[in-house]
Amino acid sequence: MKTRHFLIPIISAALVAGCATVPPSELTNARFAYQQASEGDAKQLVPAELHKAKESLNLAEESFKDDSDSQKTKDLAYVAQRKSELAMALGATAASKAREEKAEADFAQKQTAIVKQGKQDLSDAEKRNAAALAELAAIAAVKEEQRGLVVTLSGGVLFRSAEATLMPSALVKLDQVGNALQSVRTRNLLVEGHTDSQGSGSYNQDLSQRRANAVRDYLVRRGYPADRIQARGMGEDTPIANNNSPEGRANNRRVEIVIEREFPASNP
Repeated sequence: MKTRHFLIPIISAALVAGCATVPPSELTNARFAYQQASEGDAKQLVPAELHKAKESLNLAEESFKDDSDSQKTKDLAYVAQRKSELAMALGATAASKAREEKAEADFAQKQTAIVKQGKQDLSDAEKRNAAALAELAAIAAVKEEQRGLVVTLSGGVLFRSAEATLMPSALVKLDQVGNALQSVRTRNLLVEGHTDSQGSGSYNQDLSQRRANAVRDYLVRRGYPADRIQARGMGEDTPIANNNSPEGRANNRRVEIVIEREFPASNP
């Protein structure tokens, strides 16, 4: 008898779990979009827009609790998704503007320091580097490495999932990059394609090579000397984030344009 009484709550819990309602795809998409927005630049740079997105998502969640299969829930979820995407886009724009302002401030600081030291004339190479850095920093993430200046472009901005054909929106971004690169036309470029760890290693290697080729070919069409650009697929071998999360995998899906140093870097 005790065993029977013990099994009753377990069976009841299983029945409740089995009857749990699966949310509509619109609500699932809205939740994911808000998570992405809250983990990006929007949280720090456009918190008001992120708050609007959260409020819209809350309305969709309440509607789902009241009537899980209603059209109202789907409509509210769609609105919430769009507001999260808007917050994400505005956050990215604000981050780009901040990078541009920082690049300009850094360049001005460098000029001031040189003047104070009595070196008022920058070399032609330094001028080209500074101009390219300021322009590129306003477009994408830029960092200095031993091998040169590295410009990182998100794969999600350039390509659809599992494809190596540039999206129309990517051409606008690459036009901006191409214009900035005109000031360093004498420099060698290396275009590297990178993927996340989803799929086989051979598939990712091939996909990364095709994506690198696509970016290289477009920059050549934009006027960069073909004999100064190489393309290389890196596959999944050089991640910059953990592949265990959607955000980490998104960061690893990227194309890097390396502007090689005009002269070998000296050892400190």
